[in-house]
This record gives sequence, C-alpha cells and structure tokens, in this order.
Amino acid sequence: MSDIERLLQHAQRIRAIAQTGLEYSKDPYDRERFAELGDISHELIAAAADVPRDRIDALYLPERGYPTPKVDVRAGVFRNGEVLLVLESADQRWTLPGGWGDEHESPKQSVEREVLEESGYQVQATRLVALKDRHLHPYLPRRLERIYKLFFLCELLGGEAKTSLETSAVEWFPVNALPELSTGRTLPADIALLYSWWRDGAGDCYFD
Repeated sequence: MSDIERLLQHAQRIRAIAQTGLEYSKDPYDRERFAELGDISHELIAAAADVPRDRIDALYLPERGYPTPKVDVRAGVFRNGEVLLVLESADQRWTLPGGWGDEHESPKQSVEREVLEESGYQVQATRLVALKDRHLHPYLPRRLERIYKLFFLCELLGGEAKTSLETSAVEWFPVNALPELSTGRTLPADIALLYSWWRDGAGDCYFD
C-alpha cells in the first residue's frame, strides 16, 4: 500500500467516525468536534485524491446516519458458452449488466431489473456467486467510497437485445474472446468465476 493510499484510508476512517458521532451524539460540544473532524477529513481526502474539495463535499455531505458501503449488483448470463455483455455509454467499454442496488428492492430484484433495463433480456437470478469488496480488487479507476459488488448467476428466460439510456450495444461474447472491459465495473476474473459456476453447476460462494 502506498503512502497516498494509506492516507486516504485513514482520512476515510476519520470521516466515518465523524459521521457516526454526528448521528448519535447529543452533546452540542461533542457534535461541534465531530463536525470539525469531518471537515478535516474532507480536506485530507481532497488533497490525497487530488480532487477539488467541493467534489468531496458533494459526495459525502448528503450522507446521514451510520456510514455503510454502497451496493453494486452484476449479472452473469450465459448462452451456448457465451456471456451477455452491454456497452456502457459512459466509457464505451463492455461490462456485465448491472448497477446500484435500489433501496426499495431486494438484491435479486435489483439485478433482474438491471438486466432487463440494460439489455432487453428477462432473467431469473439463481445463485449468489461472489460478494467482493471493490477496494480489495484491481477495479479501475479507484473510488473514494467503499463499494460491495454482488455477482449473481442468472438464468435466461426470454426477451431480445435492446439498448437503454446507459447502454449503447448488447452482445454475446465467447468467454475466451472478451472485448475491452469497463474495468471499474467488471474484471475478466468476475466473468471467469461466473462462467465456472455456470459450466460446472456448483462451487463455493466467494466473499471478502
């Protein structure tokens, strides 16, 4: 771990402590100190990440309550040995269909909806294959907030390829001939793990 990464890790921890203190502390003097700690942590994060301070404020100030990781859901859908991928409009690279989990849905419902919205295909999530801490794997670019990534094996039920506001193409690719991936969302290792489950029909759920 580099010195910058270590500094970011400590600053994020200070930010989490400050946010938790503001949520639960009733003493006005303690709240003032926690607010100051939060302000200092934002300055440290902005300096370490080399981004404007207002970007850090925009990311974290709306948060209230106990700080928790964000949740990303991704679907492994296979057909005749090929994997379903969508082309992200944001970076013009390919990824497993998926996105942020919605607060009003279960993870299963979220991933099934994401596949339908992004690809036009109807699926049923049948197995949770992996739960990854994005921070512990080589997803790029790095993110300031902590993100848990849930990977589901999904059974294809029907539908047809259709793009969305977020995707500009939908294709099936051989798992040994993948296109350029959007590595902030999907790694080759993610597809390989999902494919091994689909091919072999069994395995242990990976988790960090």
